[in-house]
Amino acid sequence: MELLEEILKFSIGGLTVTGIIVYLGKLVLTKSSDILIENHKNKLEISKAEHQNQLEIFKTEHQIKFSKLHAERGEIIKKIYTDFYALETKLETMTTLFQGPKWRTDKTRDEDAISKYRETCELLENNRIFFSEGLCDQISSALEDYKVIINQMLQAKNHAKYETDGTGYRFPDGQGSIDLWKDAEQKTKNEIRTLRLELAMVFRELIGA
Repeated sequence: MELLEEILKFSIGGLTVTGIIVYLGKLVLTKSSDILIENHKNKLEISKAEHQNQLEIFKTEHQIKFSKLHAERGEIIKKIYTDFYALETKLETMTTLFQGPKWRTDKTRDEDAISKYRETCELLENNRIFFSEGLCDQISSALEDYKVIINQMLQAKNHAKYETDGTGYRFPDGQGSIDLWKDAEQKTKNEIRTLRLELAMVFRELIGA
């Protein structure tokens, strides 16, 4: 009888100890899981924060690069427009009717206009990447009109040479040197100026003015 009681006591005690061990085990596992989950959440928050910081850094770098690019393009636009105005001024000097009798042989005005024309063409070709293909075509078209004026004045001088050599030669197109000259002067005052002002509007939109 005493042996049976001891066995029962031992069994009951054993069950109690086992229950405590199981309870403690569950508690430990629960706490461990909570800690692991919390650590994981913290890592996710840190990772998210780092990712956000990287995005902010990238955005800042992009804005700086874009600002520099925009500023650089603005300087190029300014230079191209300045060149167009300078070229227009040289064409006015080249085509003005107030030149005196030496206009037939004087090449200074012609060379100045031709030099500026080539310089402006080169500036455009070196900076095409800053503009759309459509705008590049518009600028090229304007330059072609400038070139037409230059060629027309050279043609007028060529006509004048034959008109004064005593042969009485007349060109098939029926336009004498003075006719070509006057036409070139009018085109410069009207068409060329209009082209420059049209480009000014496009450039103004590009720089946000």
